[in-house]
Amino acid sequence: MNRCIRSKNVFTGTGRMPEPLEVLIRDNIITQVRPYDPSGKAVSEKNVTGEDGETYEAEDFGEKLVMPGLIDAHTHFFTGALTASDYVCSEIENSTSEENCARMVKAFADAHPDLDVIRGNGWFMPTWGTNVLPTKKTLDRLIPDRPVVLRCADAHSYWLNSAALQRCGISPDWQPAGGSVGKLPDGTLSGMLIEPEAYEPADKLFRTFPDDQMKEIIASFEKELAGYGITAVSEMFAWDYTDEYAHKCALVQEMDHAGALTAHLFLYPRLFDYDDFTPALEWKKKYESESFRIPGVKGFLDGVAETHTGLFLEPYSDRTDTCGIGVPLKDYDSVLRSIIAANQAGLQVRLHCIADGSVRMALDLYEEAQKTTGPLPFSNTIEHIETLSPSDASRFRSLHVIPSMQPAHLVLDENGKLLFVGKERIQWEWPFRTMAETSGTLALGTDYPVVSIDPYRTIYTAVTRCDYQGKPTGYNPEEKLTMMQTLMGYTANAAAAYHQESEIGSLQKGKRADIVVLDHNLFTAEPEQIMETRPLLTVYGGRDVYRA
Repeated sequence: MNRCIRSKNVFTGTGRMPEPLEVLIRDNIITQVRPYDPSGKAVSEKNVTGEDGETYEAEDFGEKLVMPGLIDAHTHFFTGALTASDYVCSEIENSTSEENCARMVKAFADAHPDLDVIRGNGWFMPTWGTNVLPTKKTLDRLIPDRPVVLRCADAHSYWLNSAALQRCGISPDWQPAGGSVGKLPDGTLSGMLIEPEAYEPADKLFRTFPDDQMKEIIASFEKELAGYGITAVSEMFAWDYTDEYAHKCALVQEMDHAGALTAHLFLYPRLFDYDDFTPALEWKKKYESESFRIPGVKGFLDGVAETHTGLFLEPYSDRTDTCGIGVPLKDYDSVLRSIIAANQAGLQVRLHCIADGSVRMALDLYEEAQKTTGPLPFSNTIEHIETLSPSDASRFRSLHVIPSMQPAHLVLDENGKLLFVGKERIQWEWPFRTMAETSGTLALGTDYPVVSIDPYRTIYTAVTRCDYQGKPTGYNPEEKLTMMQTLMGYTANAAAAYHQESEIGSLQKGKRADIVVLDHNLFTAEPEQIMETRPLLTVYGGRDVYRA
């Protein structure tokens, strides 16, 4: 089908303000982007002729904003799809205390007597107003008979009851390769598992479903993405190359072949402990399809500030005895070997770095690796960057490293960083504008399901630096972004973070026709209108996948 989408306000994702343009599409590719006169007769034409001589059926959207499909630069697809489903208690993101959270889970369990495992996602100590970790005792008292696995909002901890600990085979003497297993004063398990290698058994229990249910969960989530105008997401959990995860790749590929995917899915498996990436290359060859790609690999240098596992350059303000417990999660030399091997294999590297110490370590690693690899045809990235040493800001551009950040984390934190870094260092928390201006390529996303997948909440926070009630959040309001910086971060720059900039992220000739038409012009909308914005139309690869 040949079609033409036109509007007085087309944002192409190339750094230009919206302007009157026609976007001509043949099959799934943009064949031409050209100006038109909104006051002329072209507005009433139902068919137009392209430079290729082909006829295109036109649809005029008046003054509505037409732009590239939104690209979320950092998500956890499978956990996110589960969280959006009826199989997971997501209401606990609104819990106000450990007891309140447990009672929400109890109500969910009572309402779902058919569920063998009770799953929840979104509890967060800063919203409880405490830094004291919860224990299994509260859950055991309310739900003693079924396994309960509750994923923390920051995705770095699980809270389990005794039945879940038993189902996962976790004993007090178990020593994971990384992270920690919580203990009570008497030496018994507390129910807390911190960091991925420690909570892997709980995460496996959380994510395991029969294939038919998993397909249902994924298909439902894809519809939700289309309803937001999102045309690209990722799985950033850093899976190892196991049969379980290979099966998930095959499942996604099967759904893609059936036309069930309405957004690109970019998978980043494990970086650490490998200096031969044959497994990743084999997965690329076997499982990649039109909507499913494996651009690179992922590693975690640190954890999160809330459990004192973020790696800072200076000690925590509330724990002056440490710059981070058990971090970095891998030693410098082993990570360096893995980065060099991955990059030489043609794979991007993306590193989780919460704090200024891990950010500097990542920059040092990338700089050292480039002495061996030379210039790369893609950019490595640093994920999150919740705090930064100002002396490191300029290094991103010189090393061609993309900062990938999540503005809505600032709202989730609710000014909690002050407790961990103090008044002086708080001025460099979530430095969005600094990163945009010094790197030139700031990519934006959500880290969903850590925060809502809703891109308009993220866009609102990025340009206002306020919470969803309009209250300023953070201690450095000068770090708010312009709308241009924000939308470039959600389109072209996010595409570059996935090494897909030649195919998606902007409305240009030869690129895929991933397009969204919005009911508000984000460049002129009032702040409260930004959060209310919704798509009128989402086009993925030239086909309508959502229409209001």
